[in-house]
Amino acid sequence: MGHAARRPRSGMTAPSLLVHTEPQCLVLRDAIATPFELVAPAEAPEQPPRHPSFKAYTRGCLYESDGARVDLSVRIGGVGGDQSASIDPAILPPEQRGGSWLTGRALYLGPCMNHYGHFITEGLSRYWKQDIGPVDHVVAYPFMHNGGSILIEDFHRHLAGLLDVPIDRMASLRSQTVFDEIVVPEQLWASNVQVNAHMRTVYERIRAPHAGRKSSGRLFLSRVASNRLGNPLAVEEAFASFGFRVIYPERIPIAEQLALYANCEVLASLSGSGMHNCLFARPGLLTIEVGDRRARRNPVLMQRMANELAQVEAHFIPFGEGTEADIEPKVVRKSLRKILSELPRRGPVMMLRLRRRFGGLKAGGKARKRAKV
Repeated sequence: MGHAARRPRSGMTAPSLLVHTEPQCLVLRDAIATPFELVAPAEAPEQPPRHPSFKAYTRGCLYESDGARVDLSVRIGGVGGDQSASIDPAILPPEQRGGSWLTGRALYLGPCMNHYGHFITEGLSRYWKQDIGPVDHVVAYPFMHNGGSILIEDFHRHLAGLLDVPIDRMASLRSQTVFDEIVVPEQLWASNVQVNAHMRTVYERIRAPHAGRKSSGRLFLSRVASNRLGNPLAVEEAFASFGFRVIYPERIPIAEQLALYANCEVLASLSGSGMHNCLFARPGLLTIEVGDRRARRNPVLMQRMANELAQVEAHFIPFGEGTEADIEPKVVRKSLRKILSELPRRGPVMMLRLRRRFGGLKAGGKARKRAKV
């Protein structure tokens, strides 16, 4: 199967979402980590109004020994549809300083994101520093997901391992701690704000071991259990008719997923975490996103950031207006004909239906119940 035809972009050029500053990394002595805390919006009435999707504030960051907040340790959040923001005071009062002493050298990873999409974007953005040297401890804060619990999955281990970060040694910052020495890399991806172009080197380090294999063809990443799109099976069939292999990432080990993304000819997905996987694909790849009730007319800001950073040729199929939960399959097919400059075929759709009938869909449904992406 040949590569899809390339079409020139039209319209005005959008402002860049990338910054090109040199990343910072601090090495602190006697720094203080305050404990993690989830704060309901009702308990912080002094805070400004937030987006309707906002859920919680968090406390917990690093302070210098003199009580000054280490801003590089604070998660930038609460912008746009982001669901959480930090509310750590600029100065830690003298009576609140001190804590359990941790000897040796520690690496600070900021909030640990349980959810796949959050982890591969802002979560990995403190994993860029390569010349840290040996560390005795790896520490991180919980986040608002799962009630503040940290749940390390195989994808955490595999991705962190490719970046030489010993995530299995990671300790959660739940009590006040004073560090003998702690290394604090800058968070290079600020949710709904900007991403540092230096993150490209992080994704290239992840992609490189999986690249150069046999082409994985055209891929469509799907979910049957979706609360933002009512008819994903119909969308799957539309993509299958254009030669796309329908896969469910939740059912595939992360190493195999990365090999698929690194070697595909076209990457397509429903809006959301699946589309973020363009970060692991080659620059210049054609990508196709299917909008949903959250992304009706355009990709959400985090996906636009991912597209620009990954340097892909991104196409978007609008969901449409109104209150319906379904996207029109004929709209999807018409858009694919235009993007790919070819006509659909019936045979692959019949094969997809046969695979569903003989158990593929049932197995996929079970896997999605366990998934956290």
